[in-house]
Amino acid sequence: MKAVLYARVSSKDQEQEGYSIPAQIKLLRDYARDNSIKIEREFVEAETAKRAGREAFNRMMRFLENHPDVRTVLCEKTDRLYRNFKDYVTVDELDLELHFAKEGEIISKGSRSHQKLTHGIKVLLAKNYIDNLSEETSKGMREKAEQGLFPSYAPLGYVNVEISDNGHKVRTIEVDQTRVPLVQKMFEMYGEGNYSLNDTMHFVNKEGLRTRRGNKLQKSTVERILKDPLYCGDFRWDGKVYKGTHVPIVTKDLFNRVQKVFSSHNRPKQRKHEFCFTGLLTCGRCGCAVTAEVKKNKYVYYHCTGFKGNCGNSRIREEELGLKFGDLVKRIEISDDVVEWIKEALLESHTEEKEYHDKQIGSLQGQYTRLQNRLDAMYVDKLDGKISEEFYERKSDEWRKEQEDFREAIEKHEKANVNYLAQGTQILELAKKAYSLYLGQDPTEKRKLLNILLSNCTFDSGNLYPTYNRPFDMLVENKEIVDWLPGQDSNL
Repeated sequence: MKAVLYARVSSKDQEQEGYSIPAQIKLLRDYARDNSIKIEREFVEAETAKRAGREAFNRMMRFLENHPDVRTVLCEKTDRLYRNFKDYVTVDELDLELHFAKEGEIISKGSRSHQKLTHGIKVLLAKNYIDNLSEETSKGMREKAEQGLFPSYAPLGYVNVEISDNGHKVRTIEVDQTRVPLVQKMFEMYGEGNYSLNDTMHFVNKEGLRTRRGNKLQKSTVERILKDPLYCGDFRWDGKVYKGTHVPIVTKDLFNRVQKVFSSHNRPKQRKHEFCFTGLLTCGRCGCAVTAEVKKNKYVYYHCTGFKGNCGNSRIREEELGLKFGDLVKRIEISDDVVEWIKEALLESHTEEKEYHDKQIGSLQGQYTRLQNRLDAMYVDKLDGKISEEFYERKSDEWRKEQEDFREAIEKHEKANVNYLAQGTQILELAKKAYSLYLGQDPTEKRKLLNILLSNCTFDSGNLYPTYNRPFDMLVENKEIVDWLPGQDSNL
């Protein structure tokens, strides 16, 4: 009698721990020997049987379909073969003889009705077991969520950890320090409203951000991350939003700003007309983006997108808006004394910036070394004849290309460390004559200058309400610079 052997455990962890697969195989091989059964093929699986369509199970079914002389299946017991009705029907349609060694049961078309009934009841009990297990698991995960503990696999930027809670070990998540800087950069970039999802994806991939499997991020992954409230402290579970106990990666303000960019569809598009101030304004009434359009092929008007409905805000001509932005720039008057003071502030902030770049360089160098170790090991395998020349060339080309990307990103961070202060000084020198530059620049350069000076600007009823970047906000808030310059006597 020819047969196939099927062994299964309910998780990959059990397979790695050697929990029951070896015991099943030994039992079934001994059973085959004692009953003069020849095992033609063995199929081993470490997957839950709740889901129909297991990989090894499917391969076994195809094998049996293609080998009509093999009609016997050896399995430890009923719940190892199937725990769902779809697989039960699939097996039944092939007219097989099933040997359940541990139960001492043989089921076939010729079995007595009470044997088939008993077997069917076992299938029902097995399904009830897995359904009950699923319910208990869902209940436990829901309880964790209500306690503020994220109950599933950590998303990119976090890692799963175990903590002690009243003597019990509880799994939760904490910040992944190696990936969190670039995850934060993703939110900051997209929250500006000037970068598309593709722009953001290419940037973090270029900087070396990878999934835990070492793969580059896809556009859909970037979008899912940017829309996940878990990163600002909340998380969704089973249709509800819970307040998490984990450390947020971004502020709620930044997360909400990113969602506004999504909701307003404020993504860069190729335009026939280059609008000067797009991406710089939000509606002061509803929070949507302010967009531009050409009227009568001549006049450019800016107005709320109205994505959330008509909020009643007015519109404004580009020329008038340009004058108002000019007034905002004009309010910043930077003297030589102020420039020297801000240079000192830049020296202090350089420490934080350098720490970020050094951390990224370390991460990139680690990934570069990992690929080099792979290349060295693969070369030895090629010499030993373990892999083909064609496979070696293909994989080495792929990994060397990734190494080039990492090397380029490392050089970029190294240059950033050197150029930070020099570029900051240049910005300050430009800021001294910001208004005159603003008047004489083209739309692209005007927008760049405004982005340097302003972190946000809202528009309502023809008026602009700016939020200046530091330290320019201090210049605006203090009408007399001498009052706050360090070392000055304010007679207080």
